[in-house]
Amino acid sequence: MSRYSSKLIIFHHRLRGCEIGENCRISRSAILDRAHPKGVHIGDNTRVLMEALIIAHDYSRGALEGCSMWCDTRIGSNCVIGGRSMIMPGVTIGDHVYVGGGSVVTRSVPDHCIVAGNPARIVRTGTVISDNGQIVERGEKAR
Repeated sequence: MSRYSSKLIIFHHRLRGCEIGENCRISRSAILDRAHPKGVHIGDNTRVLMEALIIAHDYSRGALEGCSMWCDTRIGSNCVIGGRSMIMPGVTIGDHVYVGGGSVVTRSVPDHCIVAGNPARIVRTGTVISDNGQIVERGEKAR
């Protein structure tokens, strides 16, 4: 049985209010923000693997003057979010980005790269990911 479910995407998209693009795959064990689901935006052909966590709120910001605890977390098209990785609130991930398993993404990530680590850092640039989540071009090592 597949770990992905079209019923799960319907649940997140229609019932909870997450913005999910066409042909996305989300693992049943992945967690999309439950406190502020309308702040989660996922592009077309993106894969969210097992136990990945995407957060769109930050309770620590609520007490600060002029700050909102509700954020928009955006993931571009043709991305792969690795297993047990965390995407922190307010982060924007560009198109064709591969987030390595177990990574913690604390800052926005540009297009066409591979990020890994805690906190996540750019490992390779110039990557291209196909519509089904496979790396087509590896690009070159980041300096």
